[in-house]
Amino acid sequence: MRTREGQLPWGTAALRRRLRDLVAQPGCVVAPGCHDALAARIAQDEGFEAVYLSGNAASAGLLGRPDIGLAGLYEMTQRARWVTGAVNVPVIADADAGYGDAHAIARTVTEFERTGVAAIHIEDQDLPKRCGAMGGVRIVPFDDAVARVRSALAARTDPDLMIIARTDALALGDLDEAVRRAEAFAELGADLVMVEDVASEEQVRALPGLLPGVPLLFDAFEVWPWTVVDTAELDRLGYKVVIMCLSTTLAYAQAARTVLRAIKDGGSTADVTGMLMPLAEYERVLGADEFGVGREAGE
Repeated sequence: MRTREGQLPWGTAALRRRLRDLVAQPGCVVAPGCHDALAARIAQDEGFEAVYLSGNAASAGLLGRPDIGLAGLYEMTQRARWVTGAVNVPVIADADAGYGDAHAIARTVTEFERTGVAAIHIEDQDLPKRCGAMGGVRIVPFDDAVARVRSALAARTDPDLMIIARTDALALGDLDEAVRRAEAFAELGADLVMVEDVASEEQVRALPGLLPGVPLLFDAFEVWPWTVVDTAELDRLGYKVVIMCLSTTLAYAQAARTVLRAIKDGGSTADVTGMLMPLAEYERVLGADEFGVGREAGE
């Protein structure tokens, strides 16, 4: 997909409707995480129907720093533009805690809406926010969390842009408060609700029953074994969207380290050639032929 300077990616309206249709259909939507446009194109090439732009992954890819609020609205929306401009599938983006109070959240929604993403999620963490997997997470009072969601819903101009409301109350070990907030977000009209920081397999299985009728997004966090649940089982439990926020980013980081060590220790990439995507495949994924610069395999 190509873009014109200052315009939304082609097909934005259709992609937003597509995500809504996917969520409305039986089954759950699987959106693997990506930290850049290349990972998103590979996910699309593998047949995924949506991709997820993680704040944690974007902070790593953009800044090489942890997800502690260092990547702001400008960085995240710019990265979102690059990703939406590269793929023809809906993009779900992490809008962190909205980058300010309820008034600032209105601008956050407007700026993300202009990038062409199909959905954003906004959380109830206090500022500065941090990755939910880290210690020291703090959440705003209930009324402030509700005000954030209300502001986000009121700010969108395209009703097909999905607003996902996230609570991090489980980071504080408060299941009752997480359920209370999730119910309130759904009652306000949030299109999906994300209960982050699930702490056990029992909670994974219990949440859909504790929130009947609430469309849930589940973060299958790759390094927590209790959240690494087969997507077919998550579908059976009733989750509507599943994201895997750091999947490609962690894979990239490990592969990059392995290749760099091989170069440092062995002087070349000879021992790790099998790990490298063939050049012809790489160019095909990038759509090089669209620009008349593709090459045939073997050249």
